[in-house]
Amino acid sequence: MSNLNMEYGNEKLARLRKVLLHNPVESLASVTLSNYKYHLFNNVPKVDQYHKEHEQYAQLLKAHDVEVLELRNFVGKTKDLLAKLPNLAYLNDIAVVTSNGAILSKMCPGTRAGEEVVVKEVLNNLNIPIFHEFRDDDEFEGCMAFSPRTLIIVDTERLKTSTIESFFQKALEIFEEVIYVNTPQERRFMHADMIINRISEQLGVYFPPAFLQTFLITKQKRVEINVREFFAERNIELIELNDVEQQNWGCSFVTLEPKVIIHYDIAFNNQTKKRLQQRGVDVIEFHPQALLAGGGSLRCLTLRLWRA
Repeated sequence: MSNLNMEYGNEKLARLRKVLLHNPVESLASVTLSNYKYHLFNNVPKVDQYHKEHEQYAQLLKAHDVEVLELRNFVGKTKDLLAKLPNLAYLNDIAVVTSNGAILSKMCPGTRAGEEVVVKEVLNNLNIPIFHEFRDDDEFEGCMAFSPRTLIIVDTERLKTSTIESFFQKALEIFEEVIYVNTPQERRFMHADMIINRISEQLGVYFPPAFLQTFLITKQKRVEINVREFFAERNIELIELNDVEQQNWGCSFVTLEPKVIIHYDIAFNNQTKKRLQQRGVDVIEFHPQALLAGGGSLRCLTLRLWRA
């Protein structure tokens, strides 16, 4: 473990330079037939294959000039927790790193409790400050820095409404606006990046049925908006994904740089791939098998630390 002086910030859509990953070698085998649902896995993982695919993903990032930091190299006091937290692999759920510091989630009690404690120690050891962390009675798992201007918060089953309301003013200290989405309380919409994501400054994808009500919140106002029309006024096109694509993590990819994304090869249908290709988008595909047991995407596995 070492202390580093490093640049950080992920809200500007520039070239991805540095990420944090965690291959859960200490804990994955603890997910069994009797407890996989408790651990929020879709099924019992094939441990060796899962680790192999996770490492293949890390190598893919490195091959595209992304520096990959391993979480276990930056833990000390919380090292013993690694054997108890198989979901710690899904680092994107736990923190969002902005140029003003990290927004640290308060993970759901029981199943994922303690993950934020480990990530906080890692961020401290990387000299990345904590912009905000939540209280013990809060529940807040994940948000999306859509741009330097805009934070997206989706009211999912993993968040407490009172926690979200109390966070708005804090978020507006570093973002000009918050887009707040009421969505069906289903696991398939558990995070913002399951229903919307950005590909470039002028292009994104989204799943319209998840947007039951959408509000624009600033220091001065709160108004209901149509998300597609709102972004169209800013010259941002949102491509609609269908139900199958959404369930195959269609919105949840890693943007390597504008118009270049790393994604599961099962996520988009041929029509969507053609539309993206017409808009100059390059999709670097990765085929998942064992990784699917955890019910997450490549983006879920990736805590993006720095874009430049």
